[in-house]
Amino acid sequence: MADWNHETDSCSFGAIDIGRVVDMAAGGFPASMLYPDATPEEITALSQRFGPMHINPESLELYLSFHAYIIKTENHTILVDACIGDGKDRPGRDMWNNRSGPFLDNLTRQGVTPDDIDFVMCTHLHADHVGWNTKKVNGEWVPTFANAQYLFAEREYKFWEECQAKSDDPIMYGSHADSVLPVMKSGQALLIEGNHEIATGLNTEPAYGHTPGNMVLHVGEAAKTHAVICGDVMHHPVQLAHPEWSTCFCEDAQESRETRTGLLDRFAGSDTFILPAHFQSPGYGPVEKDGHGFRMKDGIGEK
Repeated sequence: MADWNHETDSCSFGAIDIGRVVDMAAGGFPASMLYPDATPEEITALSQRFGPMHINPESLELYLSFHAYIIKTENHTILVDACIGDGKDRPGRDMWNNRSGPFLDNLTRQGVTPDDIDFVMCTHLHADHVGWNTKKVNGEWVPTFANAQYLFAEREYKFWEECQAKSDDPIMYGSHADSVLPVMKSGQALLIEGNHEIATGLNTEPAYGHTPGNMVLHVGEAAKTHAVICGDVMHHPVQLAHPEWSTCFCEDAQESRETRTGLLDRFAGSDTFILPAHFQSPGYGPVEKDGHGFRMKDGIGEK
């Protein structure tokens, strides 16, 4: 079974290496806002299980990490999700607004520069997954990864395109305009089906619900060298204990619930690593059944 190295924030899955690239850690969100079906009593109990790394025991805020994954194969370097970005106007999201973060420095720590990246794959097109798609040069937003092909789900892109056509206001805090459309304009975007092979051992799969075109990425082919980068199928470890909880950010709460439960059921008890986009470290690895819910094997990410 693969073993995640928490010092380097990386792991090898056969001949494929995956590293975590943090843009922002410990972003706090009120539990009542994230999970409208949760009660304060339930969150209090879960704070004792998961500890202060994941839940503030006083305020009951839930802490999220905002990170990407960098994948290195023999032939390609792939960035999965592009986090929040720098210098972007995000009215209504103070923690994201016009920030300057460590993302590029952390990318360098994984031995990668922006010009090294061959593919950028966005699991979906929410603002905190597309921000570093672009950077500002001479007053214009241009692709950060000059040599990369950007992979967007066609179903996802068309949904947000239709949403923007119905609104005079910028959608997704303005990220569609500054972090998606410039990539389309540059000709670097490829709109893909939900099932798409990027390269040998790298395959996307539909995971609808959080957004209409949400995808996960399978990495590796053998059972003991397999990982699933699952984006926002889950946001926080409390959804292991309560997979029925969908967030307020999910476009279709019921479909999100079914997708999450189905993915966890499918890989519970196996050696497959589950790699979410927002779990604090440590908080990712193989999962197993635990009553009506799930847990990371060996209690990873728990107090």
